[in-house]
Amino acid sequence: MTHPSKSRRTVTMERVAYGLALKVAARVGGGFKKVENGRQVVIALRLPAGSDFQEYVAAANILVSSVEALSRFDVAAPKVGYKGALEAQSVRDDLKRKHFLLVIWPHEYTMPRDVALAADRVVDVEPVRPFHLVSAAKSVADQKVELADARKMLDHPVTDVFAAFRNRRPPAEVLDRLEQPRIVAEPVPQGPYLEELVGYGEAKVWGLSLATDIDAWRAANLEWSDVDRGLLLSGPPGTGKTMFAGAVARSCGAHLVATSVAQWQAAGHLDDTLKAMRRTFEEAIANKPAIVFIDEFDGIGDRTRLVGNEYETYWRQVINLLLELIDGHERLEGVVVIGATNYPTMIDAALRRPGRLDRHIQISLPDHGERKHLSRRYFGDQFSDTEVEMLAAATAGFSGAHFEQAGREARRTARRKDRAVSIVDVLAVLPEPKRIAGHERRMVALHEAGHAVVGVRLGVGVLRTVAVPWEAHAMQPLGFAHFEFDNDLLMSRQGYLDQIAMTLGGRAAEEVILGTAFEGAGAGEGADLHKASDLATRLEVQLGMGESLAYFNLKSPEQRDGLRQANHVVAARVERLLAQEMERSREIVGKFRAAVEQIADILVEKALIDGDEVRRIVWEASQ
Repeated sequence: MTHPSKSRRTVTMERVAYGLALKVAARVGGGFKKVENGRQVVIALRLPAGSDFQEYVAAANILVSSVEALSRFDVAAPKVGYKGALEAQSVRDDLKRKHFLLVIWPHEYTMPRDVALAADRVVDVEPVRPFHLVSAAKSVADQKVELADARKMLDHPVTDVFAAFRNRRPPAEVLDRLEQPRIVAEPVPQGPYLEELVGYGEAKVWGLSLATDIDAWRAANLEWSDVDRGLLLSGPPGTGKTMFAGAVARSCGAHLVATSVAQWQAAGHLDDTLKAMRRTFEEAIANKPAIVFIDEFDGIGDRTRLVGNEYETYWRQVINLLLELIDGHERLEGVVVIGATNYPTMIDAALRRPGRLDRHIQISLPDHGERKHLSRRYFGDQFSDTEVEMLAAATAGFSGAHFEQAGREARRTARRKDRAVSIVDVLAVLPEPKRIAGHERRMVALHEAGHAVVGVRLGVGVLRTVAVPWEAHAMQPLGFAHFEFDNDLLMSRQGYLDQIAMTLGGRAAEEVILGTAFEGAGAGEGADLHKASDLATRLEVQLGMGESLAYFNLKSPEQRDGLRQANHVVAARVERLLAQEMERSREIVGKFRAAVEQIADILVEKALIDGDEVRRIVWEASQ
């Protein structure tokens, strides 16, 4: 795409707003810098998810024709066919001919390696921001939009904003149009039934039982009071909570009313929010049997956390109305409520009492066996057992959503080559793994061996496996020592202390054997120091096993972290306990250094060692 087309581009508010976002990205990519004569400059701009690709391409052409510093650039973009096939040859041709090039790339497609290598920078374009909208409205339509109104507008999909923002339409009217509740009125016509889903464990059992009960209720063979009609579904992002709700509705033959706390709030002020909530349940009641799916359920909040908050009155009314709506009894006959959240501990306890969302099921990421099944489902049945094993290993840490996206991209690649999806197609669209080798491999192996030896010596749980894979994706740990715990066992204070010492064993091995410490133990949430600090805090202020018998009602790691930050006395107690257990870990590693190094040698060479072999090595070292 070259300059002659620029003059034919119609300037619209949407394109100007997109252009402002592109301009920021081009600046980050070095588009405004002076360059030496003869040098080619290529900046690849990867668009936000769900963006209108063609409109962004038009916006880029307007941008380079209107901004002097970017006037030297031509715009290149791949061609996307009406069936979704992407053709990048035109971009490759422009890369050979043009000295200054902005490459616009759709988010949903993987950028080819040769295009990425040609680019000086690959920059992710940020979504349209409120000030972009304000500026675009002013420059195109000479309309004044307050920044606060722009923020409210952009709570909605940006394509909806520009669809509603007709020329000279007042911002207040635009907001009124946007803030009509967006509720899915019918069950999704396409998609899997619950019977087809894999990796949902107890949630799937619950849903299939619900389908049986609803059939019996339809036939007047079961009272609605005997139906399990409230579920709180939790799990990491991407584990398919929304897909689950649709599949349950399809298997139950039920009407689906899908909404979220954010959509209720988008209706406007408190009165509008309450009306939107009532409309959700009114629709469900009018279309029995029905599934009400409420996403972002933690957004409702917890009244115990609201005391003294400036929005306490607002949220109390929202929570009280939701309790009233869920407690409809006879009025709600035929209606099942499913709430979905990533943060189950942030939900008001009253919403989880019997008769409401009293059943809580957590969806975990798929295990190895489930990933094998998902590989066949999303990538095809043409793979051998060996290839499926390879794909299951390569997708460790993937959610169902990741499988769906990777399958779509692999099929697109195969379609362009007019053949079935191959193992090469799938591996090409998976995140490039990090090779664990050399000094880093040795360090990780010693770290995991430290956990293993300290845990075995202290009798912490049952060690099953220690591993340091040859490669790991960004979402995977570089290694692990897998201990199994008896969740029914009542633990003593010493049991907790031993668990803390085991958790610190990796850091202790680094210090004792390598003479220094690396960042892995404290790299962030979920890292060893985070786990040990959280466990120590529970012991000190919740379990009555610390320096004081005082009890703090702390329901989550976030709350415990907040207490440590705010209360220096508690923080000091936790630090003393951690220092004590770290010293104990160092002593064990020092005494069994030969065992730690022997286990690490095996991990470096073979990547895996089972718990029985570790126990044998530690036992021999103790003789």
